[in-house]
Amino acid sequence: MVLLYFMDGVKYDMMKKYMPFLASINSKPLMSDFGYSCACHSTMYTSRYIEEHKTWFIWKRGENSPYKWLNYVPGLKYINFLPLKLVLGKITRKLSRNSSYPGVPCLVNLPLKYWPLFETCDNVMWDDPDWKKEIPNMFTILKKNKIPHQVIALHRGTQADDAFREEKEVDYKKDEIVYFFIGYTDNIMHAHGENGKEAQEYLTKVDGFIKETYEKAKRVHDDVTVIAFSDHGHIDIVEPKIDINTYFKPEGLKVNNYIHLIEANYARFWFRNDKERKDVRRVIKKMQKEGLGFVLDEKYQKQYHLQVDPKEHGELIFYLAAPKEFTKTIWGFGHSVKSGHGYEPTIPKHYGIFCSNKPLAEEREFAYLTDVLPSVMEQIGISRDAYTFRGKNIVNTTTAN
Repeated sequence: MVLLYFMDGVKYDMMKKYMPFLASINSKPLMSDFGYSCACHSTMYTSRYIEEHKTWFIWKRGENSPYKWLNYVPGLKYINFLPLKLVLGKITRKLSRNSSYPGVPCLVNLPLKYWPLFETCDNVMWDDPDWKKEIPNMFTILKKNKIPHQVIALHRGTQADDAFREEKEVDYKKDEIVYFFIGYTDNIMHAHGENGKEAQEYLTKVDGFIKETYEKAKRVHDDVTVIAFSDHGHIDIVEPKIDINTYFKPEGLKVNNYIHLIEANYARFWFRNDKERKDVRRVIKKMQKEGLGFVLDEKYQKQYHLQVDPKEHGELIFYLAAPKEFTKTIWGFGHSVKSGHGYEPTIPKHYGIFCSNKPLAEEREFAYLTDVLPSVMEQIGISRDAYTFRGKNIVNTTTAN
């Protein structure tokens, strides 16, 4: 039997401190993607790079915006009143058929006139048969091979104890593989940060749940494989947060004059003419000179497998370096956020976790997101010969294969 435990946003050094069961078994730091959780999940479940599965951010520019209906209400998209935006976001979520994990977020600080320009990268949940159906993924492979399995707590609206409550659905005698989705670990890190007692205690609670379910499985099966992993770590944010307009105003410019998305630590721009391109580049260069971050140019895109369509994901993408974060973003104002992610994968505090009760490849310093699917398939005896994967199996082996 194989038990998979996904925990959103669990960082390697916190696992070592606050998760005694996982710390007692074999583990490696996991090097994440240069992006947010939606990209990480796509990479984990397909063992393909971002430039192949094409999910990087929640939003991309496209013709299928859930907010396209705003164009048909005269004058509506030129009213920038926060309560109205919240209402329009709520209405759109109810009208939308998007069933993906993030759904259709409200683009809080983006002017309404730009909302109809953007569509979501994912429209359904990761275990939906229509999710990336052109690329084999963990869930479709399990179904195709008729492997008895359970997917626990993978749904919208993650609450603290979802996996604990829904564990009763597991049939430890019949299920050959169980996937537990534990998403609240990310929420609590955002809210309390690395030094927050609430976050530390919750990780210990999750660790106890993993140990308890592992022992249940052992009472039924002689051979139980545990694979526990996260998508990225967390980095406590240093104040003050950056209002990007602070850098536009001295140039006589406003960021809202440009098609853009300001996310937690990315600023993405699309240009209508050369003047806009020059104006924004001038501002971004000032931010770079102050050491605030850098542009994800061709060098970085090659290094991190981010060679995606700039018309969709951004013609200019500025990365705000750790431990800084933007305020007044599409997510809100960020006043209460204490910890963030989406930073450079090579930063140690951004390392996720990969743990198993079985040996892990000795020559590997790191696990990678692309290793998740090949490792799962190896443990349940599904041949990988017919599939194209970018990662390798690293479980129950001395050398990654």
